[in-house]
Amino acid sequence: MQQPKLSGKYEVSSSVLLDASQSEVWSVLEDFSNVSSWAPAVSESYAIGKGEKCVGAGRHCKLDGFGAIDEIITLWKEGTGFVYNVTPLGPLDTSHSCWWLTEITPGKCRLDVTLSYNIRFGLFGKMMHAMIMRKKLEESLPDTLQAVKTRVTELQSVAKLVSAAA
Repeated sequence: MQQPKLSGKYEVSSSVLLDASQSEVWSVLEDFSNVSSWAPAVSESYAIGKGEKCVGAGRHCKLDGFGAIDEIITLWKEGTGFVYNVTPLGPLDTSHSCWWLTEITPGKCRLDVTLSYNIRFGLFGKMMHAMIMRKKLEESLPDTLQAVKTRVTELQSVAKLVSAAA
């Protein structure tokens, strides 16, 4: 299955290659409500919505210096990826984010993340977006992917230690 297309006039995206199996990376991503355990800008997160690891599940996130958002899953493809809606924040209207894994070779995969959004507050919102928000989004997305990579590497190291101790 291909990464789904998102609606929204504006879009930022980023990718990272990981020296890990798709299932190793998925084990980090599927823990949806605990994003604060690895994402640099999220100081707090907890589950909201209907269930876990499914359409309707969600999380509430407190973002350092920005406020809080809710994210609700609209597509869940077990082992591969998900799409979620994000409540408005600043000049960003409701947005959509897609996190999608693609196996490159056994033990190596790519994570693609796309954020698609519209702007609210008319001309003022468009100016805020052009002057501040777009740059912040373009800078923060690769940092977030690097944080996923770091978290996966940490978990691989722990697994090796446990295996060696057994």
